[in-house]
Amino acid sequence: QSIEWPGTRAARQQAAEASVRGAEANFDEIRLNMKASVKRTFYEVLLAETLADLASRLLRTMTDLQGAVKRRVDAGEAPPFELVKVKVEWLQAQKQVSQREGKVKTRKAALNQLTADHLGDQFGIKGKFHPGNVQVNEQRLVDQAFQEHPEIKKFQKHVDAATAKYNQEQQARIPNVTVNGAYQRDAGREGIVGGISVPLPIWNQRQGQIAQALGVRRQAEAQLQQAKIALKRGITEQIQHVRITSAQIKTFEQGLLQQAQEAVRIARTSFKFGEASLLEVLDAQRTSWQTFQAYAEARFNLAMAIIELERLTGEDL
Repeated sequence: QSIEWPGTRAARQQAAEASVRGAEANFDEIRLNMKASVKRTFYEVLLAETLADLASRLLRTMTDLQGAVKRRVDAGEAPPFELVKVKVEWLQAQKQVSQREGKVKTRKAALNQLTADHLGDQFGIKGKFHPGNVQVNEQRLVDQAFQEHPEIKKFQKHVDAATAKYNQEQQARIPNVTVNGAYQRDAGREGIVGGISVPLPIWNQRQGQIAQALGVRRQAEAQLQQAKIALKRGITEQIQHVRITSAQIKTFEQGLLQQAQEAVRIARTSFKFGEASLLEVLDAQRTSWQTFQAYAEARFNLAMAIIELERLTGEDL
């Protein structure tokens, strides 16, 4: 029976326990990434539905405008070519509706896939985008990531396992004691024999194994440091995205959206009284659509930046 040196056994147990904790941290990281994927897809569905609603509103507006132009053409107050122009714009709006509705279906299918088909084919979502006034503390988020993020924990456990392995190789220079015993019987004589075997590793000091374990530990430490650098850089980048998109949303909400709506109202009123051309009305309508689309995309980009921050920090913001 070989009796292992207590220091070697303790180091081996520590390495095994650190490996288990590392596997658990890896599982937590997978869960964190899956949570972020579900959130991203949810907001993709929300954006698709928002743009589909904008396209439907644009189509209704173009339908009303087409009717007004048709009445003017029939009354001889406008050339027939204006009806052709508004008809083309109406077809473009109809195309937008079809494309946006198709996008909603594909993003819903992706969300259903992420939930393992638990949502089914027919489901709806309820939610809204984040407000534009998001405040974040970079240093606090970095500290939070270094302490709680599963990836950091995983690499830290790799370092712990490598350190324990290194200690194990050092302790293994002390040989194990082997206890043996035997029972003998020969020509009426019986006897019990016992002994202890202690190998003497005079030439083999396990220098190669110790150096290899040390190299593995240094590699694990480098991976941990690299993960920290990548997390800090990612947090810094996403905070910049949050600040930029928040400023864009503020610009939209403080006047740009209202100005776009007012431009459409003025253009349509002027067209009604013959003071503006159809082209001016169409340009104002197109600009308004693009403004509201850009506003929805800015709010979506803010949501994406916040989700990525949550993934990088392991904390719900």
